[in-house]
Amino acid sequence: MKKLVKPCFFILIVLFVIIFLNRNNEYVNANVLSEESIIRFEEDLKKGKEIIPSNYLNPKKDYENKANKIGMKCSNLIEKAVNKVLQRLLESIDN
Repeated sequence: MKKLVKPCFFILIVLFVIIFLNRNNEYVNANVLSEESIIRFEEDLKKGKEIIPSNYLNPKKDYENKANKIGMKCSNLIEKAVNKVLQRLLESIDN
């Protein structure tokens, strides 16, 4: 039984670490203005319109898919379990 549990536990830990590290590792291109946005901005300046910077930024794309959502749910469950185990371990050490 131990021969089966150890590899499964190791695989879950590795998957958790991979998903945890990639959670906030996304490509962000929101602060770069496109040529079209620059032209609209310059035209609005010439016309004297009110300038609202958010109107000229590119909309943020959603890169989530089913695999990502399932991975995040598993990661959150593992995170909660590890937090509970560590909390109980620290409480037992404290007492």
